[in-house]
Amino acid sequence: MPEKIINGFSVVAYATQPEGRTPPRAFIETRRLPAKTDAQTARADAEPENEAQEPESLVFEIFLSRRFRSTIEAMSAARNALDRVATVDEGGVPDPLPE
Repeated sequence: MPEKIINGFSVVAYATQPEGRTPPRAFIETRRLPAKTDAQTARADAEPENEAQEPESLVFEIFLSRRFRSTIEAMSAARNALDRVATVDEGGVPDPLPE
């Protein structure tokens, strides 16, 4: 999965394989990166069994009107859309978000 870090968010692109009558689909996902301070880093090193909570992610299906013939085509479209993402707002919405 290709990834970009933009405005404190991890932005990834991926595609799903066809399932039954559902064709391959393309997605962009955003996840806020946790801001680590020196105290948090030291505490995490001291207590490795203490798991940090996973940040919440937002998933956006892209190119809804397009029907992909293969997963490779869907992944290519997702990568191209990720390359065009320039910013991510405070809510985690990438801009520009295709269709």
